[in-house]
Amino acid sequence: MGLIQPLWSGEDPGVSLPPPTIAPEKQAEMKAVRLTEIQEGEKRWILTAVGADYLKDQDTIQLRKVSVEIIGKDDDTITITGNIGFINPKSRELTLQGDVRAESRSYEFSSDLVRYDPKARVLSAPGEVKVQGPRIYVEGRGLSIDLQHKKLDVAEHIVTRMQFSGNIWKFKP
Repeated sequence: MGLIQPLWSGEDPGVSLPPPTIAPEKQAEMKAVRLTEIQEGEKRWILTAVGADYLKDQDTIQLRKVSVEIIGKDDDTITITGNIGFINPKSRELTLQGDVRAESRSYEFSSDLVRYDPKARVLSAPGEVKVQGPRIYVEGRGLSIDLQHKKLDVAEHIVTRMQFSGNIWKFKP
């Protein structure tokens, strides 16, 4: 019986190479990550990322090119993307940074940083945020979205534009 060796993409099957080394601050490194959170028999979110590193000293998973589909009431979903993400493996709290964008059926928003608290089912963006929907556009700071109660709040408004009649259109800020 022969020994089965792992193959690394693009390598000659006759040659077996050791796995790549991992930087000392990382305990594990992953590529093409897909995680699904299920609570009480229901899907809560699906996360995909191009790659991930487990940061042992911080007990955190750092993600690259992240997309998270958060499943709300009545199968309403919000898809959030960001350049970098951090997830705590125990609490499942998630932070996305860098060109963060979120879309739901009717609304979309953008910010530099977004946090998701899975226990409270709340999305928050403490910094500047832009929100737009079919008849409204808002710029402000301190966004909070309560997914449980379908409620969106912006603590500090800078610009608010509304269209009261006519065809629905998208604002291009």
